[in-house]
Amino acid sequence: MTTALHPQTLLTLRFGDQILPTEYGFPMKLRIPTKLGYKNPKHITAMFVTNTDPGGYWENDGYNWFGGS
Repeated sequence: MTTALHPQTLLTLRFGDQILPTEYGFPMKLRIPTKLGYKNPKHITAMFVTNTDPGGYWENDGYNWFGGS
């Protein structure tokens, strides 16, 4: 939740004054500047909030969950 609530974390539907184009992650993009690049998803397919650690693509492959400040 700390990362999600960070003031630099962006969840956006638009790029400038246009609807977010496919090459920038249509329909929605999540940008987390406090995390390393591999932690920033290109496309969002599902979203949920939980108090448990569900793992993740990189974490399930042996990378640490932290990956940034």
